[in-house]
Amino acid sequence: MNDFPRLIEFAFPLKQASLDSVHEKNVRHGHISTLHIWPARRPLAACRAALIATLLPDPGDPEKRRELCEKIAGTVEKEIEKKKKPDGSIVEREKEVTKGGILHWGRETENADTLEWFRQEIRKAYGGRAPKVLDPFAGGGAIPLEAMRLGCEATAIDINPVAWFILKCTLEYPQKLAGQKRPLPEFILEDKEFMEAFCKAHKIFLPAKHAKHAKKGKTAQPQQGDLSELSRHFACFAGNIPEADLAWHVRAWGRWVLDRARRELAQFYPTYADFEPIQKNLRPFERQPMRLVPLKQDATPDMDALNAEFSEEYLASETNPRWVAKPTVAYLWARTVTCKNCRATIPLLKTRWLCKTGNRRVLLTMQPNADRSGVVFGIAENVPIAGGNATQRKAYEKQLGAGTMSRSGASCPCCPSMMTMEDIKLEGQAGRLSTLHTAVAVDGCNGKEFRLPTQAERDVSTRAEKLGEEVFQSIPFGVPTERIREDAKRNTWCVQYGIDQFARSLRNVSFRLSRAS
Repeated sequence: MNDFPRLIEFAFPLKQASLDSVHEKNVRHGHISTLHIWPARRPLAACRAALIATLLPDPGDPEKRRELCEKIAGTVEKEIEKKKKPDGSIVEREKEVTKGGILHWGRETENADTLEWFRQEIRKAYGGRAPKVLDPFAGGGAIPLEAMRLGCEATAIDINPVAWFILKCTLEYPQKLAGQKRPLPEFILEDKEFMEAFCKAHKIFLPAKHAKHAKKGKTAQPQQGDLSELSRHFACFAGNIPEADLAWHVRAWGRWVLDRARRELAQFYPTYADFEPIQKNLRPFERQPMRLVPLKQDATPDMDALNAEFSEEYLASETNPRWVAKPTVAYLWARTVTCKNCRATIPLLKTRWLCKTGNRRVLLTMQPNADRSGVVFGIAENVPIAGGNATQRKAYEKQLGAGTMSRSGASCPCCPSMMTMEDIKLEGQAGRLSTLHTAVAVDGCNGKEFRLPTQAERDVSTRAEKLGEEVFQSIPFGVPTERIREDAKRNTWCVQYGIDQFARSLRNVSFRLSRAS
């Protein structure tokens, strides 16, 4: 077949593709970017537009080109958007959005007829057969995924094993297992949270003997009640273990991996509880020091044991204070270097802001300790906003949250001297860089919270590092001791600071996760 001029050689809906690609960055549910983090992931909207414009022939007429571009990406319109500022005021701004087309997230299903029209037109351009699309550097799989959506035969290649696995899960497995259902694994029937979501999605109710009957003369309404009873008697009323599609099996086995990883890692991530009401109110209550939460056999927090002193009536009101578990989300660390002048330990921090979103502003404070051999950290909540305009606020926040690091080097908080970047590199290459536990991020009632690490957590982190070699004894290929080599562009800058291997603390966690899977 003779080649022909393509639409992309003469016209392309660049404005619409850009707007829809920006919107796509805020999409979370259902997007392939949530499968696994991949650097420089291409927007699906831009890939879809580029593929259609590349595969379709040029109509040869400017008006037809405009119509075809509008069919692909719609038109650009302006609308007024209202936004609430941190000080409570409402501002209005003019915003450009797209209307119509199949590039915007979700419109490929809303305008399914238009998408099917493009599939047929692409087939016509290639003599009634599906064209073949090859992506030899597929990465996250955006281009081959959109090619498959357009009815093409897609081939994706990538040398990176992580990318290879992402491509298998994005392109191959959903195609092979689409529409198929298999029985759920038996272990998941005992998972109350999973079974509750599964039954709600499939409108499955408990057997009649577990249903809550209505008053006499009215029809009995089945309730979604005791899930432990549902798990125990599932086979009795359904005849066999329920069947589910690929998505539910991925959720089930994902919970299996997390359950076993949690059992292994629970000793390294102790859960603490604060004494406070679930629903905040103005009623005063006596503060108490946080407590370490005991664990159940499955390594989940045993809050019933901690709140055993309170009655059910008391706990029923969310305004009453009780012990509330706050699981650890992450440990925050800083690398440290010894000051060449006073020999104090300097934490290498570019910024001390822990959270700066909307009205929530949390700052890590830092003061020299009593003997000026290091620093003492603190947590400052509800840091006020200052400055008359955006520029002034930005400058104030930069100054307020300034850490020890700058382009010149690291300033010592205990004396006026500074460690230059060359000094820090030499210390790192000599193996004299260390680490310091700065803060702990926890999952609170209203989102992420921050607190200082306890002594027990500092001891646990030290013990975890020592267990690194022991953890890796059962790995098939031994401890990963390969050196990190600096490339020609010096992108692997960590080598300049003597960091030429994976950190042992990270290897400990990653290996336990891989072993659980």
